[in-house]
Amino acid sequence: MKIRTCPHCNYKYSISEYVKTILLKVVFSEWDCKNCNKKITFDFKRRVILALCFGAFYAIFFFLVTILKKEIGMSLLLWIGYIVLFIIGAIYIFTFDTFKKVE
Repeated sequence: MKIRTCPHCNYKYSISEYVKTILLKVVFSEWDCKNCNKKITFDFKRRVILALCFGAFYAIFFFLVTILKKEIGMSLLLWIGYIVLFIIGAIYIFTFDTFKKVE
């Protein structure tokens, strides 16, 4: 299964293109392919699986942060690091999205 690739023309979106234009779209939204101008959308099942994986990652990381909080205390710097890591992780995981043809 090709990630970030148009199912019509096999145009592969780069990660920067994906983050700028597609990542913020709603799961059920449709848009025109940049290359062939045909309608595409997200593969909903794949996005749900990725969201569950990211949720598991977040839960494990939250558990580790909770342990750190008890051990060394939670400072503002740790919270900022936690939020930055969360955002980077979300962007990374969702770059594995696949697209499908609009029916």
